[in-house]
Amino acid sequence: MKHTKKLTSLLLALVMLFAMTATALASQSGGYYGVTIPEDGILAGHTFTAYQVFKAREEDGVLSDVDWGNGINGPAFLAALKAADPAVFNSCSTAADVAKALDDCADDNALAQQVARIAEKNKTGNGTALQQGSTALPGAGYYLIVDTTADVGQGGAYNAALLQVVGNITVNVKTDAPSVEKKVQADVDVNGGYGPGFRDVADFNIGQTTIFHLIGKVPDMSRYQTYKYTFHDTFSTGLTPPTINDPENPGSVRVYLSNSKYADLFDHEADITSNFNIAVNGQKLTVSCNNLKAISGVTQGKYIIVEYGAALNSNAVIGRPGNPNTVYLEYSNRPDQSGAGDTNNTGRTPEDKVVVFTYQLNTSKVDGQNPNTKLPNAQFVLLSSAKLSVAKVIDGKFAGWVSVPSSELPPAPPQLVITLPLLSIQGGGTTSWDPETILTSDANGLFSIKGLDAGTYYLREIKAPRYYNSLTEDIEVKITATIYNGQSWDGNPATALTALSVTANGAPGTANVATGTVGITVGNNRGYELPETGGIGTTI
Repeated sequence: MKHTKKLTSLLLALVMLFAMTATALASQSGGYYGVTIPEDGILAGHTFTAYQVFKAREEDGVLSDVDWGNGINGPAFLAALKAADPAVFNSCSTAADVAKALDDCADDNALAQQVARIAEKNKTGNGTALQQGSTALPGAGYYLIVDTTADVGQGGAYNAALLQVVGNITVNVKTDAPSVEKKVQADVDVNGGYGPGFRDVADFNIGQTTIFHLIGKVPDMSRYQTYKYTFHDTFSTGLTPPTINDPENPGSVRVYLSNSKYADLFDHEADITSNFNIAVNGQKLTVSCNNLKAISGVTQGKYIIVEYGAALNSNAVIGRPGNPNTVYLEYSNRPDQSGAGDTNNTGRTPEDKVVVFTYQLNTSKVDGQNPNTKLPNAQFVLLSSAKLSVAKVIDGKFAGWVSVPSSELPPAPPQLVITLPLLSIQGGGTTSWDPETILTSDANGLFSIKGLDAGTYYLREIKAPRYYNSLTEDIEVKITATIYNGQSWDGNPATALTALSVTANGAPGTANVATGTVGITVGNNRGYELPETGGIGTTI
């Protein structure tokens, strides 16, 4: 039986569908048949093995006397073809019959994929190892070219194809695999293409919840029966993982289908959370789908965006190296092994990482005339930039904001109150600070707060040291950090946080960018002392 070049078009389609770049060579006079694997480009570093599926006699580009090759279990292959597609293969009993059936369905790409998958599962023997460059094959026929690379590396994918070795055939295609990025929403209104504030590096207070995005690109999945797609997200101990699938909780995990990396996820994008399995185990979050192809609207070039909120906690690292959060994407990478029951058929992307920083403020209380004299037992509170909230501090670490006592807010005009027989003036009430907001200087005149964001704060003295005058004005404290504000951070903490400084009422303090600590000095002057005997006002 002879088969024309129509069959060649089907098998070339198979080659293309399975993303193989190869050159099939035939010498009409010398009887040489071989395959050339390019030594550069997408196949660089890959190894391949050729299994002869059909052997045949070739003349002028036409194959005849088709029979089973030595690289296929013919009876098992035929039985599997009949089970998979009886309408096409049920009447076949020989290799020539199968070749004729394929010839009749040359334009059916779905059939091409199916035949290649079944051939891969029924190959036999050791095949012919293909080297980079040209490798001779046993003879004319059709070959299954299997990617036998031990490890395609992160971001790679395996390839398989059925190939006719006749004439000079060059197929130029490319593999496709997904990619993943991670972004954190900083408290700055800057859009770098990922939405307002989304970037690689940010800084926050301990306890502050912020939004994270995992952004996975959808690849060409047409070669696969099913397509696994799993985000693996790992939190450092200074970050608290999110809650699971709670629409009422802004920190819960949601999954969206988007046309771009920058998506208005609360308005225009499709919520596809119900198609994913979401689990939190310790400091690891997994968001997985066993078959991305089954989700309506998911097509090549779109994006799967996982959104959740996470907060810095009391374990947060101060300064460098910061509190990193990494993600990688696990995905199907063996087209011929992507059906039910197939295992060991996934690869992974390289990791992408963001980092969050937080800082420590050290305040030294000293004598205003002699800075070497440290003043213990001074009491302060740290106010927000608007002076409406006061910091709670537990075990030296920032623990959130609470409202300033009403008596410490700007007072209403005094009222005259007459109560016989006394006359008194009443103002805005008495001070009642939460004990967890009061910062007291130690024996060395020092108090510290760990876990502060960069920004403006105010220190208010609420009790001066004994024999010293209280400060009459709040102290403006400005912490300034220079962090990487781009979208291609190299993962090095030193390039993420590059500078740190502090001022107190405009006067520069000390800073250590590596440890994330800044320091200021606050002076108090002594009060006037009355003489023990004599003096004005001491005699009658």
